[in-house]
Amino acid sequence: MRIIYNLAQILLAPLALIILPFYLFSRPEKSQIIISRLGFNLKLPRTKTTPTIWVHALSVGEVTSALPLIKHIRKQKQDSVTLIFSATTKSGYSLAEQLLHPHVDALNYYPLDILPTVLLFLNKIKPDLFILVETDFWPNLLMSLGSRKIPSLLVNGRISDTSISTYRRFKFFFKPIFNQFQFLCMQSDLDAEKMYDLGIPREKIKVLGNLKFAGIPDNTIEKGPETSPFPSGALVILCGSTHEGEESVIIETYQELRKKYTNLHLAIAPRDIGRSNQIARLAEDRDAAVSRYSEASSTIGDITIIDTIGDLSALYAFSDISFIGGSLVPAGGHNPVEAARSGCPILFGPHMEDFLEIRSELLAEKAALEVVDQISLTKTLESLIRSENMRQSFGLNAKNYATAHSEVINAHMRIITQYL
Repeated sequence: MRIIYNLAQILLAPLALIILPFYLFSRPEKSQIIISRLGFNLKLPRTKTTPTIWVHALSVGEVTSALPLIKHIRKQKQDSVTLIFSATTKSGYSLAEQLLHPHVDALNYYPLDILPTVLLFLNKIKPDLFILVETDFWPNLLMSLGSRKIPSLLVNGRISDTSISTYRRFKFFFKPIFNQFQFLCMQSDLDAEKMYDLGIPREKIKVLGNLKFAGIPDNTIEKGPETSPFPSGALVILCGSTHEGEESVIIETYQELRKKYTNLHLAIAPRDIGRSNQIARLAEDRDAAVSRYSEASSTIGDITIIDTIGDLSALYAFSDISFIGGSLVPAGGHNPVEAARSGCPILFGPHMEDFLEIRSELLAEKAALEVVDQISLTKTLESLIRSENMRQSFGLNAKNYATAHSEVINAHMRIITQYL
């Protein structure tokens, strides 16, 4: 399998060399990332006298999941380990610079999965342990780690329904990749069952829960009117990680409710902040005044667009109601743990396929409410707006749910420590 994979790369290399200049011309911001992913700007500690842990996270969500783990490793191991962190996307790397830089010894982009590049990274970093957060499985890196007897762990593992159908279809390709891990630490029983179905030995699979339960991010601020970025006295509805097709429904719902409840304020944090201008136009077309979180202003509009990376988790603490994006449209949903941990009542749509177990548990604990369309969104929001007791009850249940899972970090550390 690995021979075929690398042979295909060699055969496609001439085509890639033809296409690459045109791609870089149209996307000049990508040139520096590609150079870094080829290993030309590899950052390393000046000296290496301690075991090296290489932790990798794909993008923003995975970097956020990695934060409590990185902080705990550093706190527990102090300077007895060297921590190297990598991310794949530009947004993930930027967030890692913001959140993880004080806790790691070096921060890099993840290598392109070209065998010479992978070997260059391994020869330079010389990891004693590789930890992959959630996803981003590449055969050359994982199999090169295995051939060098370098242990690798998957932490916070989750498998979406879309992904598992691909893994099953190409089981001959993916099963050897997953078997490179010493342990696959999955978020839920459902995720573990998907790994069992692929034929991964049960002794390799552990259900340890979600790392996002493990701690409060550094940028969390104590809730109080003097520190809130939203209008004083307003009832704030924060919609996090929204996708195209959701914002128009949310804005129309908000405009309708605001006719009856004038103290409402809407905050929208798009999953892709590059869509901020598009969302602003949607709101302005509906005669709503818009302000941007990144622009300090004494005047706050009807709607605040959160156009920064890494601030969403802290902003739930200032919100009265939260909506989890990617769930009204078929995008799989996003993790509601940050909202739950802040004690914020949670709403989400019918498309929470990527977080089915958490969704079911939150609904069972009366910590979240599910809506299916604009009509039910409006009706459910109005019920929460009208009843402070209902908001407090759902918020407290959500916080209790998050607190009950807070030991997840210790379970991960017990496995990691085996390899140090």
